Amino acid sequence: MTIAAESRGPGPALVASLEASLKERAQRPALAPAPAPALDTQAADQLAATMRLVKAARFNAAERLERKEAVSLFTQSMVALYFVGLAVWQAVYFGEIDPATNRLMTFLQLVSSVFTLMLGLLEAMNDYKMKAHHLHNCALAVSELAQELKIARPADPREVQEFRRRYSEALKACPVNHNRIDYVFAKLDGTGDRAAFGLVYARYLLNVYALYALFLAVPPLLWWVHQ
Repeated sequence: MTIAAESRGPGPALVASLEASLKERAQRPALAPAPAPALDTQAADQLAATMRLVKAARFNAAERLERKEAVSLFTQSMVALYFVGLAVWQAVYFGEIDPATNRLMTFLQLVSSVFTLMLGLLEAMNDYKMKAHHLHNCALAVSELAQELKIARPADPREVQEFRRRYSEALKACPVNHNRIDYVFAKLDGTGDRAAFGLVYARYLLNVYALYALFLAVPPLLWWVHQ
């Protein structure tokens, strides 16, 4: 009897218990995987922000120098026109101009010729076109590196240091640097501080146009004072 009972296998109660256990285990929610540890990319983000700011400053510097070159060429042309126009006027109305006016026109011709010489020397010494070219290329290189760093966002200090080295090499490859006004202009862009932006913009206009406006205004002003 004992052998026959054992050959019949587990009883109905045991089978029901096993089925309930399997069913309960199947209904349990799967355990969520442990979250990956957060990567510390603060150093990379700070370097990327610095790159973006320097890139904007160098683009601003390139644009400012290009404007100065255009204004310089225009001023040279106008001052040369003063000189030629006064010389032609003296030749056409020779004998009809009173001595005082004739002396004033001769003086204005001398002033215009000196201004033309000064503008030519300033243009040759500053070489705005070449400086703007170097700054623009440097800004493009820094912009490309900043985009690469933004995508990678490395947490390894060695990788961040490699980006920092490449950034330093890009700056050293540029023989000229931006001015503080270019940096401040880039820093204020998008901040919404109209008062500070207006002040910097006024300084920007003076930096670009003040000297050339003076060269353009002096000969007509001297003529107006005489009249």
